[in-house]
Amino acid sequence: MVSRSWLAAFLAVGQLSSICSAQVDVPSVNNFRRRVFARASVIGNWVYYDGGEVSQVISGLSPQSQWRPSNPTNTTLSIDLTKSWTPEDVEIKETSKSAPKMMRQAIFTDNSSDSFYIWGGFTSYGAKIPDAKLWHFTPDGSGGGQWGTVLPHGNTAFTALTRSQGGAFVSTKDSGFYFGGFSDSGSDPNPNGPVPGFLQFNYTATDTAWTNNSDSVPYSDYGTLVGATAHYAPYGPNGLIMIFGGGSHVIGTGQSVDNVGYLSFSTIYFMDPVTKVWYTQQTSGNAPGPRMWHCTVGAQGPNNTYEIFMYGGSNIANKETFDEVYILSLPGFVWQKANYTSAAPRDTQSCVVAGQRQMVTFGGVNRMANNANSTLFFNEEDSFRQGVGVFDLTALAWKDAYEPTAAAYDSPDVVKAWYNEGNLASVQYGSGVEALINYGKSGSGSSSGSGSGSGSGSSSSSSSDSKSSNTGAIAGGVVGGVAGVALIGLAAFFLMRRRKHKKVPTEETGPNAVEAPGSAAYYDNNNNHNAGMQQHQQTAYSPGPAPSMTTAPSELQGEYRDHSPFSGSDVPPKMMQPPEMDAGEPRHYYAAELDGTEARK
Repeated sequence: MVSRSWLAAFLAVGQLSSICSAQVDVPSVNNFRRRVFARASVIGNWVYYDGGEVSQVISGLSPQSQWRPSNPTNTTLSIDLTKSWTPEDVEIKETSKSAPKMMRQAIFTDNSSDSFYIWGGFTSYGAKIPDAKLWHFTPDGSGGGQWGTVLPHGNTAFTALTRSQGGAFVSTKDSGFYFGGFSDSGSDPNPNGPVPGFLQFNYTATDTAWTNNSDSVPYSDYGTLVGATAHYAPYGPNGLIMIFGGGSHVIGTGQSVDNVGYLSFSTIYFMDPVTKVWYTQQTSGNAPGPRMWHCTVGAQGPNNTYEIFMYGGSNIANKETFDEVYILSLPGFVWQKANYTSAAPRDTQSCVVAGQRQMVTFGGVNRMANNANSTLFFNEEDSFRQGVGVFDLTALAWKDAYEPTAAAYDSPDVVKAWYNEGNLASVQYGSGVEALINYGKSGSGSSSGSGSGSGSGSSSSSSSDSKSSNTGAIAGGVVGGVAGVALIGLAAFFLMRRRKHKKVPTEETGPNAVEAPGSAAYYDNNNNHNAGMQQHQQTAYSPGPAPSMTTAPSELQGEYRDHSPFSGSDVPPKMMQPPEMDAGEPRHYYAAELDGTEARK
């Protein structure tokens, strides 16, 4: 007689088989529910999305009734930015990929070669960790493109890097930067927990392309960072990388890596990407409250201001997900908040500046709803059709449609009013900050271009991974035959694992990184300089990479538990030196500040 356990396993196989065969990366408008972790890059007239997970209704079953509520995205997605569309009717194009399916990875955009790279991240639902390779995507100009791997100069240094997920990433004119991150058993075969310092990937290097900077950073005594965004702003001779929000792990002898404190938005830390000199500046106005997994974009104003827009995010200590847009205007370093009624709280979304003055958001979940239970929030229907939102950066209002021919960006009225009242004269700049803000003013120096990710491409060779449709069809038939046997084994595995499963707190370290469409314009009133800025604006809003947000659906199941005495407060002062990590078997290290839910592996 067949036992109930084996009968349940076979029934599960049947359900899993039908669900796997019916899963699509771009569900119909009515079947779509939620999308998280997609990384975004704007190249030419298209915005590309890679990675993440999607939840959907499959064969009439809601996400909470399925084997698991979400599944990894198997293709690279793209949206045409030259056409008008609404979130309901926008066409999302799919491009097949052989690159790994990762969550919370970094995306580095090299605008000089019109391509992007992905690095780091973690695998969903306990999938095998891929080999340490640098994956590169070259768009074809029509929403598609080709994936391949590249061998960067100094590849030995690259393969020796600790692979992590959840750090803040950004692209400058010739490099990609990655701050912090969290190394766990889903990202690296030898996990090391919170990773301090930052990495630099130089697209043009002829010797060692990757460098590991472990020097101290001003935003945390511990040097760790998760769930923040990094943004490239057009000031100084080399531009500036600014850090926004997120949290820092409290590490040291006797300290649990569950302890995470928030970074304040009232103090902004930024670095010259060439000299590696850090600066600190206090802000004024209505600063956002502490949060993680938000996204940021930037826009150059016509009067030599630069606005950085921060959207969404969550604070697990307060059990709150936000539907808010805040604006930090430079050179005033003043925060303003967009005045609209909150209706769609979310984190883990990505956002980009598209067209002339619109922010396009992609994905996101209300993670704090239902006590951060992933089965429930993945089941919730997104009020943004297909997960796409359109926000007017000048009017500070959500729109029903994307318009590529919208008027050029102008600073919001609330920002212009602040400057018109003469408030700039009262700003007290931190050490060395005013010189950066005034760099290039009245011909005192030449302004360097600072598009997000613009720069020379790597001279590394790449191996193509394109496949013909016939080969794909044959492979699909073979894989389909093998999958039937694999599914039976998979169901039995999960059945046995379920018997000895025990709850553990989960870590949700996801980066959110953002890239701003930078500009060659700096704060000055020189007419020639303004003319150059206006010319640059023709490309600054379409080809600037997008911010990315993070949340790990594969680690978002279970009830809310807060293990950190520091959650909800600023990062505490350093108490002890970081401990040596044990050399035992790979295991998860968990950040209490994140979703605090049961790991699904």
